[in-house]
Formats: sequence, structure tokens, C-alpha cells
Amino acid sequence: MSTEKGSTATPTYRAAHVPEGQDLGHRWSTRLAHHDDPADRRAVRQIAELTFESSAEADLVEELVASGEGWLPQYSLMAMTASIPGTDLYSDPMGYGTLVRAHIDDAEVLALAPHGVLPEHQGEGAGTALVNALLEKAQKDGEQAVVVYGWPEYYAKFGFRPAAEHGVTAAFATQPEALQVIALQEGAEIPSGEFRYPPAFGAENAQVAGR
Repeated sequence: MSTEKGSTATPTYRAAHVPEGQDLGHRWSTRLAHHDDPADRRAVRQIAELTFESSAEADLVEELVASGEGWLPQYSLMAMTASIPGTDLYSDPMGYGTLVRAHIDDAEVLALAPHGVLPEHQGEGAGTALVNALLEKAQKDGEQAVVVYGWPEYYAKFGFRPAAEHGVTAAFATQPEALQVIALQEGAEIPSGEFRYPPAFGAENAQVAGR
């Protein structure tokens, strides 16, 4: 494992909040997605297909689950609203997100992908709730770093920084500024080198994570 000594320190994860004045709509909760449950599998597929207007993300999740390589079921979460506030009764899932095992050269990291929220609930805080829940759990589990390929303006609020600051590159990253990384532990060093998703993403599917 190689590390870039003396690079600009990446801030450790901090919980991000929806900007003041934004309509939260409902109070979001998260739970584990049970991929052995047909109802949860259908929900994940529906969320992915409606969010991205494509079956690619849903197919990717199913391939990750089936292959097992890079798949971490403890980081597969759904977002829903409480049907009755203060109770354990919840709505149908409105959002889905996961962290998978990835690598920077030989160093193990996590990758945030794929994740999405049903179009009619976007902008209500569900996506923020999912990312917060995933990063908080990984932090508590002692994971060191998370990589994401997506909109810098969105992920900066969680503390993600350009991966290039730490010498992290990716062959698929046609928009290098979208490749970002965050340290989860105080004092953790970000490995430098080539970032790779699990094999299920494939060279042609790596862009799935960046939609």
C-alpha cells in the first residue's frame, strides 16, 4: 500500500445537514435492505430504475449481491418516512444506498455507489439521510476512507475532497474533479494510487456510480 506523505489533509467525516429553508417534507429513517426478501429486491429495482431511467444500476446491485465480491450487506440501506411519527411503522422505501468494498492500489477502501431517491422525493433530505447513515456506520466500524464519483457540489457538504489532492486516480474518471475521497478516522491517511471498483462494475459500467 502506498500513501502520499505530506499531502493536504482530508477533513474527517462530519454529518451533513440539509440547507436551512429546504423543504424536508418528512422525517427520514433508514434500515437495512434485505436482499433475500422479494419485496426489498423489488423496491431496490424500482428506486434505481425510476431514479436513473435505466436498469443498469438495479442490475449492478443484483450482480454485486450474486457475486459477493465487494458486497457488504451491512452497508445496504433503505430510506423511508415514518408512517406514524413516534412508532415503528414505516412507509414503503423511497431511497436506497450502499457502500461496497473497493481498492486504491492494494489498500482496501469503501466506495459509495450506487444510491438514489425516487424522483418525487428528491430534494426532501432522503439522499442526505442515506449518505449520513452509511458514513456514520462505516466510521463506527473503523473503516478508513470512502471514495465517491459524483457531483462535487453535493458531496462537499459531507467533507469529501478531490481525490487528486491525495494522488488518487481512476481510469474511468472522464471528469477527474468528480472523483472524491473522505477520511473517516481522525489522523487516517488516504492511500494514493489507482482506484478500482469491484469487478461487477466493469470498465464500461464504472460510470454508473457517477450519475
